[in-house]
Amino acid sequence: MDSQIKGTEGEDFVNELAFSSFFKYWCYPSPKYENGDKKEICDLLVIFNDVLIIFSVKNYEFKGNHLRYFNNTISKATKQIAGAFKTLFSDKEIKIKHPDKIEEIFIKDKIQKVFRIVVNLGENVKFYPFNSLTNKNDFVTVFDKITFKTIIKELDTIPDFIDYLQKREELFKDRFTIILPAGDDDFSAETQKDFFSLTDDNLNTSMKTMLVSGSENDLLAYFLLNKREFPKVLHDEEITDYYLTIDGKWEEFTNQKLFENKKEADRISYFIDKFVENELLINITDDREKIAKYLLSFDRLTRRSISQSYFDFHEKNTKNSGLYFGRRIGNFNGVGVLFTSYTDEMSDEMFSTLNQLAIESFNLYGKYKYKTIILISTNKHHRFKFGLVEDIVPYPKEYEQQIIHDINILGWFTNLTEEKYTNKEFPD
Repeated sequence: MDSQIKGTEGEDFVNELAFSSFFKYWCYPSPKYENGDKKEICDLLVIFNDVLIIFSVKNYEFKGNHLRYFNNTISKATKQIAGAFKTLFSDKEIKIKHPDKIEEIFIKDKIQKVFRIVVNLGENVKFYPFNSLTNKNDFVTVFDKITFKTIIKELDTIPDFIDYLQKREELFKDRFTIILPAGDDDFSAETQKDFFSLTDDNLNTSMKTMLVSGSENDLLAYFLLNKREFPKVLHDEEITDYYLTIDGKWEEFTNQKLFENKKEADRISYFIDKFVENELLINITDDREKIAKYLLSFDRLTRRSISQSYFDFHEKNTKNSGLYFGRRIGNFNGVGVLFTSYTDEMSDEMFSTLNQLAIESFNLYGKYKYKTIILISTNKHHRFKFGLVEDIVPYPKEYEQQIIHDINILGWFTNLTEEKYTNKEFPD
């Protein structure tokens, strides 16, 4: 097959997975230096808040020679990533183009953390380096095809994904690590020769060494079961060399009831994803984009809690009629998520006034706990209205008295309480 076609197929594979987990709106496939040489910067950029992820995708066929394969994939991809970083963070203004947006300036000053990822799509590789380093000694994560697909589907929010990347980088950045996904029977004489050639070149360095028998999926299983931390023994500074055997851990994990329980419990959390997709990322405005970013900044477990709160609130208010107005606020990572309900009998003006008073009353009686409140209003048919209040500061005393007056007229309770949801990632 033509190498260009294989390359395009590889990029499409990675793009589709990234779009589904991180939302296409923040994914820039094959971005070009639009106001410069028009050359492709990298295969995929993900830009979300202050995080940048640079992807290089290699879809070369593995033909049995590991060292030649690594040179054609990992080495070249690492250089591409280093070049992409150099271009993006040069002194020049860089403009890029998203397929669904107008040309925009890459705001480099906003970026606080950069992750670099090589996705190697060749199959039947018996071992491979767990990571790579650029010429500036920047850490580069290396995923194979199966691992990337699993991780991006299991850690299918940007917060969950970058938490794994961050902890992976912190643990392995000073280690020479080889992962061995193949079984012992797959190590032919030629494979062993390649393996020892690679390891001998690196064992002469002062870096700590780790050999991982198993796939990174197996390592992910350990990570998830261990409260999203890698094995404690791997953090022991006095141990310089490790041989970690985790073969079959992923299969064992996914066959457990707790894995099934987690999947079932997470189903409700996709209410947030669908809300962002169907309500916010259409007819984009600055406020819609801001609300979307706030909601997508929550990890999967927090989205589960918000969704449970919403559906519980909706069920309790679905039979309301007349001028009954429901309200509930929850604290989610320091952000207030306020649910209100409206009825068919309410005019838009009345509902807007009540929403405003709900926000103000929670601010006042909550002693201005929140700097940000997301408003999600619904009726019995799940028809949404939404809003965002940021940079909340105490109201003037005269205005506070007016709020108290209005609350008293409506007969609202002033001993407001927050809804609190505590969720176990793996329910019993």
